[in-house]
Amino acid sequence: MHCLNLKLTYKCTNRCSFCFSSYLAEAEMSLSGLMSAVRSGWSRGCSELVLSGGEPTLTPDAAMSIMTLAKELGYKKIIIQTNGSGLSCNPELCVFLRDFSEHSDVCVSFSVHGPDSGIHDAMSRTPGSFLKLLDAIRIIASTNCGIYTNTVVSRLNIDCLEDIADLILPYRPQVLQFSMMHLSMPSELSTDLLETALAVRRLKNVVPADILRTEGIPYCLMYGMEGCVGESFWPEKLDLYNQNNSYMNDFKQLDSGMRWKAQSCTGCIMNEICMGIWKEHAEQFLVAGIKPIA
Repeated sequence: MHCLNLKLTYKCTNRCSFCFSSYLAEAEMSLSGLMSAVRSGWSRGCSELVLSGGEPTLTPDAAMSIMTLAKELGYKKIIIQTNGSGLSCNPELCVFLRDFSEHSDVCVSFSVHGPDSGIHDAMSRTPGSFLKLLDAIRIIASTNCGIYTNTVVSRLNIDCLEDIADLILPYRPQVLQFSMMHLSMPSELSTDLLETALAVRRLKNVVPADILRTEGIPYCLMYGMEGCVGESFWPEKLDLYNQNNSYMNDFKQLDSGMRWKAQSCTGCIMNEICMGIWKEHAEQFLVAGIKPIA
């Protein structure tokens, strides 16, 4: 699979302190540039399209136009990454998604920070964001859209991942993902690799293995649950279209320096397919003395 990740906007209704792209909030994305990128992606062999941000539902007209074009071109799958706010207050967009999903493979990926408003709203730093999220999930659950969720593990939610799973599972999600926080400098919310891996592993008997996913947690820390490593399901090739109309073909996080591997990783049987860890967790990895899978 060859995927194009399209940044529709960097603006967002939430104010998450751990957002790694918030510094780009004022970057402008033109609809003509976005549409051109969709055409370019198709000509380069992309068959999956991810609409991300920021919060892509802040530009609903652009989102609908882009999805319509992608369908006309022949894209096989579309994923919308959202905090739910733009769906809970935009009936037109919800009706569009309901109709669109009747004949197309479209999934909505929700950011879920906690099992209740206390934790979720504290992480989003936006009062009322949890109620909007739940409203949006209920709306999408009534359509043919698939539901994905992503939870960035933090000090606030690491002890209630099971509660988050219990909240989402009744909506029959296709993916429940739990991700390492990705910041250039750790914050008071950051968790370390070992404790995060342990917390996710406790979900083994709670979340079906075929929908449980991780991000930023390497195979060596998911030993016995390697099938849950989310990067295993990523497209073989990823193109990015982001700020300043910049189209990046075949982008690789490891090659770009965003991710890191230890020298000892060369002896791991999973080395060829492992994408490593976020580079800011390198010291944790070394201090912990994590061993490769032999």
